[in-house]
Amino acid sequence: MRENPLHFLHEQANAAYLPYGPDIRIIESFGEPEAEYAAIRKSAALMDAPQRTVVELTGKDRQLFLHNLLTNDIKSLVPGRGCYAYLLNPKGRIVLDVNVLLLDNATLLEVDARLADVLCRELDHYLFSDQVQIRNGADTFGRLTLIGPDSSSLINRIAGADVTESLTELWRSRQLELMGTQCTIFRNDQCGEAQYELIAPRAALPALWTGLLAAANGATESMEFKPGQKKLRPIGWSAYNMARIEAGTPLFDIDMTNENLPLETAHWYPRAVHVSKGCYPGQEVVARMHVQKAAAQYLVGLKNTGEVPPVAGEPLRDGEHVVGMVTSSCMSPMLGHQAIALGYVKKNSAEIGRVLTVYTAHGEVRTMVTKLPFWPAA
Repeated sequence: MRENPLHFLHEQANAAYLPYGPDIRIIESFGEPEAEYAAIRKSAALMDAPQRTVVELTGKDRQLFLHNLLTNDIKSLVPGRGCYAYLLNPKGRIVLDVNVLLLDNATLLEVDARLADVLCRELDHYLFSDQVQIRNGADTFGRLTLIGPDSSSLINRIAGADVTESLTELWRSRQLELMGTQCTIFRNDQCGEAQYELIAPRAALPALWTGLLAAANGATESMEFKPGQKKLRPIGWSAYNMARIEAGTPLFDIDMTNENLPLETAHWYPRAVHVSKGCYPGQEVVARMHVQKAAAQYLVGLKNTGEVPPVAGEPLRDGEHVVGMVTSSCMSPMLGHQAIALGYVKKNSAEIGRVLTVYTAHGEVRTMVTKLPFWPAA
């Protein structure tokens, strides 16, 4: 298991942990998940993200090389711009998803840390005469997330400059010095709020974490503040997960797997796929499904009756027939603590307003297919 450089600080804060795959642990909460969620929606929140890392590409051919492999238009990017994309297998199924960040001298592929080795192997498989160097940054780089309506002004105040003015669009990036640390920052709204991801050297993460919290909250140590006084609150997975489900954001290996086709991701599909670009692995399958405008199933939102949400993996039924499966769920604070979920539903049962049934800990309940995102309303 790779040691998290922030582990000792999280231990001092009495953080509770969750496993994230066999080799990674993430923070579940710092003991106040409701307050952590409120920070996402009302102020600013800071999250450690050891489940994310980067693969770095250098060399003059890197942009065209990626353009010929990924589902989005990489060739037209200029430094400071980026995009979201899928890497597919030849049958058109999703191998993984990445955030592509084009910098002046490198391209960063921000990816699930569990899949960094897979990404490197896949890229190397297609590398022949291209002048491209591939480096797995899992041992070099770490990731923090700053999120919430006050996160932009907070970053600018700490940086002493209007950093976020150039980050108004998704996947815009820039390099800057923050708390004495050279970082790459990019925009990546996943929870219906302004969200900025910081990529920094792993060795610098403790100083960056404590420095950001101290600068924001006027404290000398990372946790020296009274309840209700935090302008920037450390948060864990529970708060983030509720917010991203409300925003309809699917996560790979949770709401998407290597069994899924791009069109099945429904509202997420236009983010990842440029339909008029040239060939890439799996492109023929994507083009055929796009022309036919049909997939066997679609990722949808589900609003449930009852006082508890269904669990991931629970079948969805239309009458007597199983027509889908829940992938994520939570009780939504923004919807008056209504049970909501993401899940796949077969196309004939996936229209908005269709009422299905699903079992919860309190028995069978009704669930209605709903347009995403849940919040803010589309």
